[in-house]
Amino acid sequence: MSMTEFGTSSSQTVKIWSKKCWYEAKKGAFFFNKFLGTNEDSIMYMAKNLEKTAGDNIVYDLLVEMEGDGITGDNDLEGNEEALTFYQDNVKIDQLRHAHIFGRMSQQRTIHNLRKDGQWALSRWWSNKLEEYMFRYLCGDTTLSFADNTAREFDSNHVVYSGDATSESGIGNNDQFTLDDIDYAKELATTADYPMRPVRIDGDDYFVVVLHPYSVTDLRLSIATSTSGIKWHEIQQYANQRGLKNPIFTGSLGVYNKCIIYESNRIYSPLTNVRRNLFLGAQAGVFALGNAYDKMGQKKAGSNNYVSWVEENRDYKNKRGLAAGMTFGMQKCRFDSQDFGVITIPSYAAAH
Repeated sequence: MSMTEFGTSSSQTVKIWSKKCWYEAKKGAFFFNKFLGTNEDSIMYMAKNLEKTAGDNIVYDLLVEMEGDGITGDNDLEGNEEALTFYQDNVKIDQLRHAHIFGRMSQQRTIHNLRKDGQWALSRWWSNKLEEYMFRYLCGDTTLSFADNTAREFDSNHVVYSGDATSESGIGNNDQFTLDDIDYAKELATTADYPMRPVRIDGDDYFVVVLHPYSVTDLRLSIATSTSGIKWHEIQQYANQRGLKNPIFTGSLGVYNKCIIYESNRIYSPLTNVRRNLFLGAQAGVFALGNAYDKMGQKKAGSNNYVSWVEENRDYKNKRGLAAGMTFGMQKCRFDSQDFGVITIPSYAAAH
């Protein structure tokens, strides 16, 4: 579909390119887009419309399951209601920007074509950045800090070590990922002091497992030599059938024990040949998003624009700069010093 061209300073230019950059950035981030949602059943809970300045601390709610027995027969329900229970966590937001500049004679193409190419390049940069940040926070990569949100290390109550390992430093080449790890993680998720909530999909409950490609190979090899009778094609078949009804199954490797299995090369490696595979439930992480424009800017760009778009001519209009920015924060959700929706599965994972 062709896009009508407007001048650099046009309000319509800012509005169109802001929305287009956000849409394409989110769409291009496969896992970020698939996991992101605005309700409490989402893996990445999106808190938006935050009228805050850069660096502000945002407090958000974590919803837990109701535990009451309910009322039977004609006994009075009034006075025996159960209040919703929310835990609270916080995340800070800050601005991140990037830009591209090109000259009129670059590659002998018109400015408008390069403008679109620049927009595409910035959208792709944002896709990669959002996906990278999400996995680094969920995996507990403490070398990452944005908006004063240093990634939180996994806690000792929400970790399952593959094989017979009892620590990351003790993981050896016989501690590869197997289906047993999914069973152990699900057991832990449902019996922990603060049980993890699964993701509700079409009236049914699922957890999500994300593995590094090396661990995927290990899993397939372990199934091939297992005497359990489970076959890899059986795990794939159910996901393919469900994918026709709900897009969260699309692109998955399969489903085992009501856990949807995915593969990503962004799984964090804290040590050589060790990967922190992920077992995820509802509200595993938070993505807090502020409006890209202040009150005056919103009059020009419109509300609900989350990526700022700025174009600037330089050198007697021979060069054009494009900039796209976002005010956001990201973090792994935590309550009482424990991960809320993440179980980390450190595994031995080396190239084959």
